[in-house]
Amino acid sequence: MVDPTPPPPAARRRQGLWLTAGEVIAVLALVVAGLNYWDAHRQHAEEANRASVHARAEAAFVATGTADSPGRDIMLAPLTQGQAIQTQRYVFPTDVLDHPMEISAARPQIDVDWIVGGLRRALDDAHVRSSGEAQLPLAIITTYVEDGDTRTDRSIYQIGYAYRPRLLGGMQIRLQGIALSRRAASGDLQVMVNARWAAAKAALARH
Repeated sequence: MVDPTPPPPAARRRQGLWLTAGEVIAVLALVVAGLNYWDAHRQHAEEANRASVHARAEAAFVATGTADSPGRDIMLAPLTQGQAIQTQRYVFPTDVLDHPMEISAARPQIDVDWIVGGLRRALDDAHVRSSGEAQLPLAIITTYVEDGDTRTDRSIYQIGYAYRPRLLGGMQIRLQGIALSRRAASGDLQVMVNARWAAAKAALARH
């Protein structure tokens, strides 16, 4: 039989104190668990960020270019050691060269003969009659190997070139080198290059 007699007041007070202590312990346990979870989440986020930065650094590709003394060719090479170019595809402004050029790993280079006609037309259209220097945008799609992995880079560059009038008419064009303009370019590279070339031609006309 259940004893209907309620516990004495002292017992009730002791029971209330034990319940309060239990609740405090439960709250502390939740706080500790929350702190442990936050610390683990923070460490995981930091590791993921470091891994992302490391991956981006590994995937970075920048081409450097040196023109030969006559200014007829620009020989290309990776800026970072340990990267080996397999192929490169060059996308020029449409009215300079209306099709891409592709070069294998044997001799990654840009040849002035590809673009000299288009550059001369642009200079004539801008009524340029004196010597000067200008830039031609192009996109380079590079397939390269790094750490045994094959990767692809799509970037926008600028070809530096010099021009001067020839005695028999027209312009002599000399290539000077290339400079990186935009890495990891997405979207339609032909459209991007054409837009930059339109601005470059407008600048020619102002000189």
